[in-house]
Amino acid sequence: MNSLRKHYLATIALMAANAESADPRYSKQGRPTGTTLTRQNDPIIDAETIQNPDHHNPLELKFFNDFEQISNVQSQSKRNELKAELLPEYQSYINDCLAAGVSDQNDMLLKLMVWAMDAHDFETGTRIAEFALLNKMVMPAPFARDVANFYAEQLAEELKKIDDITPYLDLLERAVDFTASFDMQDQVRAKLYRAYGYSLKATQPTQAINAFEKALKLDPNVGVKTELAQLKKTVEQT
Repeated sequence: MNSLRKHYLATIALMAANAESADPRYSKQGRPTGTTLTRQNDPIIDAETIQNPDHHNPLELKFFNDFEQISNVQSQSKRNELKAELLPEYQSYINDCLAAGVSDQNDMLLKLMVWAMDAHDFETGTRIAEFALLNKMVMPAPFARDVANFYAEQLAEELKKIDDITPYLDLLERAVDFTASFDMQDQVRAKLYRAYGYSLKATQPTQAINAFEKALKLDPNVGVKTELAQLKKTVEQT
């Protein structure tokens, strides 16, 4: 079992135990009393925060300003460079969120996942995606896709921009395994298997063939027919 999933289940069990205890700090849901569930489209920063910056965590105000700065850049490549530059400043926040194990909806964390994927920090993006899926989070507006479809497709599409994705074999295997139990569009899962196949091609051609065949079964137009035929011919000749 994935270590994050183990941590999540352990935290859920602990919270359930706390909920049954006499500790008055805990509600029936196992959360400290006074905590509230954030809806998908609740703004991270609202009008009250802008007028009174002390109303929210200063990091949220910083994120609002950074988000606005990125939004004002027209070049997508420049936006991604800026995301890569700013993302390390949020790593402690990300780590603290993930260490909690269980969380309500967190739009800021999900937007940082988007930054990570755009900046090609796939490890951070994957960690956040796993955490969000376990906690049944939803993508904030204006994203139309759910977390599983967004993460899998974004990972596959961004890796297409990299010439050699062999170093991402372990990460792709992790992504394929973790998302297997989540509902996802066939075309999106096919893209993930396609990327997985390319990461396997150089070192594990037989497994790559298997990945390409799974991709084709899900989507005949995924774009691996020629690669699959060539790979099968190579394997037969060895």
